[in-house]
Amino acid sequence: MKAAKPYSFEFPVAKKKDVVVVGGGPGGFMAALSASRNGADTLLIERDNYLGGMMTGGLVTSVWGFRHEQGFRLGKAFEEEIVTSNWDTPLLVNGISLEVMTRVGKKGGRLEQGHLEDPSLHELIDPEITKLVLDEMMEESRVEVLYNTFAFNAVVEDNVAKGVAIANKSGGRVVLADMVVDASGDADIAAAAGAPFEIGRKEDGRHMGGSLMMEIGGIDVHKYINYLKNRPKKTEKERQKQEEEDSRLLGGGGTQDRIVTLDGEKGQYGGGGGGRQINWDGLDQVMEEGKFPLRLPGIEGEWLEFVKSGRVPAWHGAVKLIYIRPTSNSPGLLRGNKLRYDQARAGVHEAYFDQTNQEEITKAIIWMRKMDGIYLDFLRERIPGFENAYIIQISPMVGTRESRRITGEYTLTERDCVEGRRFPDVIAKGGYACNIHSVTGVWGDGYFMEVKKPFDIPYRCLVPKKIENLLVAGRCISVTHVALGATRTEPPCMATGEAAGAAAALSAKLGVAPRNLDIKILQKALLDQGVLLYLADEMPGAVPAA
Repeated sequence: MKAAKPYSFEFPVAKKKDVVVVGGGPGGFMAALSASRNGADTLLIERDNYLGGMMTGGLVTSVWGFRHEQGFRLGKAFEEEIVTSNWDTPLLVNGISLEVMTRVGKKGGRLEQGHLEDPSLHELIDPEITKLVLDEMMEESRVEVLYNTFAFNAVVEDNVAKGVAIANKSGGRVVLADMVVDASGDADIAAAAGAPFEIGRKEDGRHMGGSLMMEIGGIDVHKYINYLKNRPKKTEKERQKQEEEDSRLLGGGGTQDRIVTLDGEKGQYGGGGGGRQINWDGLDQVMEEGKFPLRLPGIEGEWLEFVKSGRVPAWHGAVKLIYIRPTSNSPGLLRGNKLRYDQARAGVHEAYFDQTNQEEITKAIIWMRKMDGIYLDFLRERIPGFENAYIIQISPMVGTRESRRITGEYTLTERDCVEGRRFPDVIAKGGYACNIHSVTGVWGDGYFMEVKKPFDIPYRCLVPKKIENLLVAGRCISVTHVALGATRTEPPCMATGEAAGAAAALSAKLGVAPRNLDIKILQKALLDQGVLLYLADEMPGAVPAA
C-alpha cells in the first residue's frame, strides 16, 4: 500500500504580539496577567470558552497548595486520629495569584477562611464565579483572549520559537510573538517545537490517570447522615473479609500502604489535608453555618457489593482486571460563599490512558462518562438520601494529573521538595506533599512524601533545553515524576505562571532570550508584585533555618 501523499497548507499571519500564552488554566491565566502587567502586549489562547482549566472546567474546586501543609500521620488511618489544621503555616503563594482568590471571594465564590477549626487546608471555590472574575481581570489588564482556539503547532526557526499555529472558527492562522509561554499543561507547544520532555515514571512511562468528575444534586443529606450513623457495625471477621475482597477486586491484590519517606518506608496517610473526628451531634450546626466541608465515612462496602453484582465494567487502563474505586461522597458544593449540602462532587476519579493521544482520550471519555452514569445508578439504588439525585453537570474538561514534563535547565527532584531545598534563582515557593497516585490501579503503587519545610522552585525549571524564546508554566515544568506530586496542584501552577509571564515580558522588553535573563531583574519584578520568594529566616542577615 502506498504511503499517503502529505499535504501542506500555508496559513496567513493573524497578528504579532510581544507575548503569546497557550492555555488558560492556572498557569496560563496567571502568565497572561503577569506578562501584561509587566508591559507586554499579550495574547492568551484557550481551547475552551472559559478560563481556569482544572479549577473551573475540571471541577477541581478544592485548591490545594497555598500553604505549607502539614499534619499527615504515618501508619494512622483518618478515622483513628485527629489531624490538626495549621492555618498559621506560611501562606506561600501570594502576588497576583492571591489577588485572584481574593476577588473570587469578594464576588461570592469562596468560603470565609481562617477558622482554626476548619478541617481543611485548602481553599474552596465556586467555578462559575471564578470564570467571571478571570474574564474581568483579563479585560482590566488588557490581555487579549482568543477562546475556542487550539494552538496545534509551534513556529520555530533555528531553534528559536517565533509563534504558534492556531485553528478556530476563523480557520487556520499563525500568531507571531517575541516570546511564547506554553501553559497547555501537556507541553504541547514545547514538544512541537522540539524541546526534550519525559512522560511518567522512568521504568515504563506509566503515569497518573485522568478524571471525569460530575456534580450531583437532589441529596437528602440528613437521611444520608442518618444512614451512615446507624449502619450495622461489622464484626472483625466481616471487616477482614471486606478488606480481602477490596484488595482482590479493587486493589489488584495490593495494600493501601504508600511510600511516604525518601528511603521507601511505607504507611498510610491520614486523609486530605487535615481533619477531625466525626462529631455526629455537631453536624446540624456545621450544615447550618455552611462553612465547613463534611468529613463523612466512606461507602466502600456498599460499592463492593454493587461491583459483585456484575454491573460495573473493568477499570479502564489498569494493569489488572480490577474495578474502579468509589469516589468521596461527602456532600458540599460551594455556591455563594456557602457550602450547599444537598449537592456533591462524585464520578470517575481516575482512568488510565495516553493523555497526549486524542484517540485514546476519546475512548477514555466515553468509558468515564458511562461510569459516571453507573455510579449515579448505584447511589440512587443503594444509598439512602440519594434516591432523587441527579446530575448537575459532568465535567466538560478531562481532569489531567500528568502527561509531558519538559526537560529544563534544572529538574526539581523529590529530595529537593521533601528537604525544603533553596535555590538562588527561586521564582516561587511550594509546600504541598509529593502526592503521586497509583499509576497502575494497584494499591500501594504510589507515593506520598510530606515536605519538611517550604521548598523553592527555581527559574531554570521553566526554561526548556534546546529551544529559545520559549518558557513553560504549570504542570509541565521540569520536575521528576515524584516531585510532580508537589508542583501539579493549582497554586504552584499559578505561581510558576506568574513567574513565566513576568520573565517573558521582561525578556521581550530587554531583547534577551529567557535563558539569559538576569534573575535579579525577574526576582525584583516578582517581589514588586507581592510574590513570596523568601521566608523570614532567608532574608538578608537572618539566621538560616536548621
